[in-house]
Amino acid sequence: MSKLKQTAIFVCLSMLFQSAFGQTQVSKSAKEIEAAEIKMFESITKIDRAEYLKNFVTKDYFSINADGTTQTRDEVVADTLRPKLFSAVTYKNFDKKIKVYDNVGIVTGRAQAFMKDTMVVEFLYTAVFVKQNNKWMFANWQGTVSKNSPPPPPMPKG
Repeated sequence: MSKLKQTAIFVCLSMLFQSAFGQTQVSKSAKEIEAAEIKMFESITKIDRAEYLKNFVTKDYFSINADGTTQTRDEVVADTLRPKLFSAVTYKNFDKKIKVYDNVGIVTGRAQAFMKDTMVVEFLYTAVFVKQNNKWMFANWQGTVSKNSPPPPPMPKG
């Protein structure tokens, strides 16, 4: 049986199971992924992110940032400038969608970053989480500045 047919059968059976038995593992996983995403946004606003990076970010983490830079987990650990900038803002997330594929969760959405009451940037993002050792780990980030955004402040060089 082809992979496409297997996936179609799985989706149909999942929909039947959801309607017949209520909450499913998918909705439980989506809630867990949402909690992992909230923890991620809370952790990036801290200057000291070492515990989060060590315990909740995959070793092969990779990000593509809105300013055109990329970072591995080791580069994020070594970065002392971005945490200062990220800790100076608060975030408002919206238009969020969570998709679960077995042990992979993908969150897409938009966020606005504020300094005091002023929006400094709006961005679209994709965050990928993978389940390792029964825990959702942050694995990948890709962000891009929204067309609705004011020009973002320059990122620190370092």
